[in-house]
Amino acid sequence: MKILEFLNKLEEPQRNTVMKAYQSTGMLDLDLEVDASVDKDTIEFLKALSNPIRFQILKLLSKGWLCVCLISSILEKDQTLISHHLRTLKEAGLVEKKRIGKMHFYRLNKEAVQKHLERVGEILLGG
Repeated sequence: MKILEFLNKLEEPQRNTVMKAYQSTGMLDLDLEVDASVDKDTIEFLKALSNPIRFQILKLLSKGWLCVCLISSILEKDQTLISHHLRTLKEAGLVEKKRIGKMHFYRLNKEAVQKHLERVGEILLGG
């Protein structure tokens, strides 16, 4: 929809105030098409990044394979909590998992992260 269509949905006093402000500054193109929808994959990616512990885990895993116990030790967090966050990151496709015996090792899925970052750039910067 165009901005003008949204503007016309506002109550008259608010619409008049907005119009005066925009007319005096020339900031708004009323014929501009706007769409605030964002695909589910991008939303899930941003949700995964929004948790500070998950972001720290991703940063650690960007250097290579690490096991849960080392991640837990580095971040000084319980292994169960780290495993929970790793499961979320795995489901989002942001980490790869390798099992050696009883040990589980993880690393950053750099290609997936790059793809998501490019998508975020396209959405926000029009690239």
